Amino acid sequence: MSFTAVVSGETAITARGPLKEDAERVLGRLWIDQVPVRLASEDASLWPSAATAGVEGRPLCWPGQPGPGRAVLDRAGELRAQAREDGLTDVVLLGGGAPARAAELIARAHRLAGPDGDGAPLLVLDGPEPGPLLRIREDPERLDRTMVVVTGDDPGTETLRRVFAEALRDRGLSPAGVARRFVTVAEPRAAAAKQATEEGHPLVEAPAATAFGALSPYALVPAALAGADMATLLDEATAVLPSLTRPENNPGLVLGAILGGAVRAGRRTAVLGGYPAALPGIARWVSLLLDETTHGRLTPIVQDGGLPLVPADDLFLVTFDGRPHQDDATVAGPLAAQLVVWEYAAAVASYLLEADPLAPVARPAPMTLDDGTGEPLFADGDHGRAVEVHTTVPALADTSGLTELLDALAARVGPEEHLAVLAYLDPDEARGQGAQVRRLAALLAARCGRPVKLGWSAPPPAIGNDHPDAGVYLLVTGNVVRDVPVPGRHHRLGMLQLARALGDARDARAAGRPVVRLHLQNRWAGLTRLLDCARGER
Repeated sequence: MSFTAVVSGETAITARGPLKEDAERVLGRLWIDQVPVRLASEDASLWPSAATAGVEGRPLCWPGQPGPGRAVLDRAGELRAQAREDGLTDVVLLGGGAPARAAELIARAHRLAGPDGDGAPLLVLDGPEPGPLLRIREDPERLDRTMVVVTGDDPGTETLRRVFAEALRDRGLSPAGVARRFVTVAEPRAAAAKQATEEGHPLVEAPAATAFGALSPYALVPAALAGADMATLLDEATAVLPSLTRPENNPGLVLGAILGGAVRAGRRTAVLGGYPAALPGIARWVSLLLDETTHGRLTPIVQDGGLPLVPADDLFLVTFDGRPHQDDATVAGPLAAQLVVWEYAAAVASYLLEADPLAPVARPAPMTLDDGTGEPLFADGDHGRAVEVHTTVPALADTSGLTELLDALAARVGPEEHLAVLAYLDPDEARGQGAQVRRLAALLAARCGRPVKLGWSAPPPAIGNDHPDAGVYLLVTGNVVRDVPVPGRHHRLGMLQLARALGDARDARAAGRPVVRLHLQNRWAGLTRLLDCARGER
């Protein structure tokens, strides 16, 4: 099959076969509608949310624009110098969404690429799982060298901020000492900005947060504090911008046409595969970016750990540093260029799919301690180590064991659907349940012959938006052996995590989707049993 390549500087985009033809069909419309020029000029008429923000006088984070990040370079440098003077080398980022994962990607790439590997670790916490917090709180040396960057503006982030502040007070820090450990990045009128002012935390002002935050203060400030070279990154990103307004060799426009054109032709699911050694984590960031900007019209699946990929008419494969003559589409280029090009492409695809990428992502479901399924249907395993099964799907409720249940669940995944595995557990690969859950996802993909979308502690944005969802949901929750109390509240993090899972289960059921929740009385033993059953053992 023929393929086409678009090369601009060090960035290369290729497409072949039907994907090439689908992209060519929509490129003309993009030029007629002047999308490249309108994106470059931040034309508020592109999307309703942009127009509303313009009327309100609220600047937003637009795709691929380095200006907001460059505006805080000096401030970020001052904060980093102060942190190093105070002996703070580790960074915990409290916040979620694509900007948080971009910060993680940037910090990790810098750490690998730096001559001394001197970039500080950056840990993203975007949910109430107690495990990562306990590991920091119970390691005095690590806690003493940790600073906290707050980028979220929601009750969950505020809860985590309270927990960290309490831990620092327990270490004997004065109120002023605690305040020096926090940096808040927020829109000036946001609740987080007000909280930072009241608490005496350093505040870095930013445009209103959107999914397009890879070059905004929401990503660059925590990455800079972790040791990344922001000035060089922004210079490299700026060098890409001229290519995004020209008619030929425009990598962002072509990649957006590939994504949007594929969906318009019936290929709704993009499988992201291939992992360049220099950019670990890029597929996860791209997946979240596309989730948050297309609002369910495009379903990105990370082919993590070699998840089986069975060719189908509704799927297409996008690889990083892939094989142009064999893969449906490939993307190659340095980090800064990919940050710009992917954000631009996500905006173009959203335009083609009539999605509003600047609209706020749906908030987490209202927390509840009841998912509406009542008592467990059955419990597989010994008392204290069993897996409890909850569902209201009649065809699944008639099963009598875990292996039979997983078979029936796999059979529920239709030809153009996917299985969504949402794990409300500890994602750490070594000390949590990350490795086990990834193996479970791979085994389930083999059983159902369809892609498996793996998420941690939050539902895909497809739930609750205006586009029909194509997911069959498997939620995995588990008992918490050691929990973390929330200062000033009558609950603990583990309770909040379970309540979030139950609320998500209710939302998915309300959307008419099949839902199964498996609750692990013992996380390790329960996952071991689940893995055995996913292999077909009785």
